Amino acid sequence: MTKKIALYNHKGGVAKTTSIINLAYSIQKTGKKVLVVDCDTQENCFSFFMTARNADSILPTDYENVSHTTWARYVEIADKDTTAFDYILFDLPPAMTDEVRQIIRHCGVVYVPTMLGEFEIQGLEKVTVEIARQNARLGGIFITMYQKHNDAELLQEFRNALQARLMQTVIPYSRTVRESQKAGLPIEAYFTEKKVPRNGNSWKIVNAYEQLATEIMKGITV
Repeated sequence: MTKKIALYNHKGGVAKTTSIINLAYSIQKTGKKVLVVDCDTQENCFSFFMTARNADSILPTDYENVSHTTWARYVEIADKDTTAFDYILFDLPPAMTDEVRQIIRHCGVVYVPTMLGEFEIQGLEKVTVEIARQNARLGGIFITMYQKHNDAELLQEFRNALQARLMQTVIPYSRTVRESQKAGLPIEAYFTEKKVPRNGNSWKIVNAYEQLATEIMKGITV
């Protein structure tokens, strides 16, 4: 059965699109087929994967097991056109509109990326309440752009406050995220092309996204 997962936070700049891109890449490495649906009018995720524009609803990418589309195209697709995918990942805009509520209800499971900050907990409560209102399940909250020397104490505060809602995987900050996006490549593919040594600190973010993909795939079956 196809598993539909949304990534959402009503705050922008929390690495949501970055997470979608690299989760899709990590999941497809396990042999699963992934469809990425860009639901934001800016279409950053759609543009990232674009190989050639055509009239098809579902477009190929440079990765055999990853396809992509936009929400506008997706709603026109019959269910039979998406049953070939193991996972469908929805990249939601940082807003709570009627359309976003519709997408959340359609997915049923939502994961929330967030940065660490003094005012983030209150905002996360609003997000999780809205997810519940749409009869969807909170898959989990995960930390992005983590910097140990600045954020270790705050991370513990988040764990104490959020308890089981906070996922084990923490995505570290990496300067190479912007470089990989400029090159139009997921981070692992970028490191491989640049022959970055796997035993270096740079690969920590790749390992983290692999761990996050595993945690989501296990959690989605519960």
